[in-house]
Amino acid sequence: MTKRFLSLVAVLALVAVACGGNTEGTTTTGSGNGASSTEAAETTTTAAPEAVLLSYALAAGDEYHYEVGLHQHIELQASGDASLMGDEEVPGDASVDLAGTATFTHAVSDGPEPGTYEIHITGDFTDVSVSGLVDGEPVDSGETPEFAALEPIDVTVTVDDQGNLILGDEEAAGDPLAGMFGDLGALGEGAPTPGLDLGQFIGPPFSDEEVAVGDTWSEEIETPGLGDDPVVTSITSTVTGVDEVDGTEVLVIESNTSTSLIEFDLGQFFAGMFGAFLPEGATEEEEAEVEEMLAQLQFLITVDGSTADSTTLFDPEAGLAKESSTTAFTNIAMDMNIPDEETGEMVGFEMTMTLDQDITYKLISGPSA
Repeated sequence: MTKRFLSLVAVLALVAVACGGNTEGTTTTGSGNGASSTEAAETTTTAAPEAVLLSYALAAGDEYHYEVGLHQHIELQASGDASLMGDEEVPGDASVDLAGTATFTHAVSDGPEPGTYEIHITGDFTDVSVSGLVDGEPVDSGETPEFAALEPIDVTVTVDDQGNLILGDEEAAGDPLAGMFGDLGALGEGAPTPGLDLGQFIGPPFSDEEVAVGDTWSEEIETPGLGDDPVVTSITSTVTGVDEVDGTEVLVIESNTSTSLIEFDLGQFFAGMFGAFLPEGATEEEEAEVEEMLAQLQFLITVDGSTADSTTLFDPEAGLAKESSTTAFTNIAMDMNIPDEETGEMVGFEMTMTLDQDITYKLISGPSA
């Protein structure tokens, strides 16, 4: 009655759209106004600079290269009919670590509006070490399990000079397929979850007021999701001190990002699709069969509130993030019960997956690098 077109990446793509956590084309409250003093300690003994208005110095034609380090830890448990996930190989139990280094290119061009810029981000982890167990068996260190594969990054994001990411009209309207992706680690391109997307702009959004060491600013962003409620993301950043990178004084900015719990049931969507298969003039028996199937139909996806903590070393003179490190965590659960395409019998599949991720970025070349 239905097709097994629901691959793992396609399903999680829907999750990624609902998890849109950055400042992309969203409604903002508390948008960084009024930096407030805190008791955060300086990280070095370097003299604290005076308050400055932070912004990114971007120009069309600029190109930056970042060395990106990645470590992922994935825990996955699944039961039921894994064929519902399409061609993806989904184990019953897995605990896997991946680590690798790559060079990412950030190419800048003018954005659609004055004061905005498009950043074309490309990179590929071609040499990744893998360790862990899949269904109780050690994984081959040179072969990444399909469910944890890292696809090449090739994405364009639009930002303003304050580091706010901006969606185009189609994404801002809540296009449910805007975040299609082929990378479990990245969790989406159209509306990335902070800290989990490798193809992301480097550095936090800034306050629109001058800030000094000890100052904090916050933003709360609402992004359309697949459910009735919007996804709420909160970003709080603090200038905690000053440091040096290759002899250049930089500000140390600590940021915490949290995204609200997301829970939605796609059963309604699939119910409408399956209901359309009922032929015109169907008998009462056929209608009863469809009604019974729809009553059992379930496709529930839950994404726990995700968190990310990052440290950015920002050069206020050059308007560049020289280095950045992020630790992020998220948990995803799925509960499916849909008809088999051949027999029509209801078959189920359940999965929980947690992803811990550490990412580091170091600017290695570019204007004012």
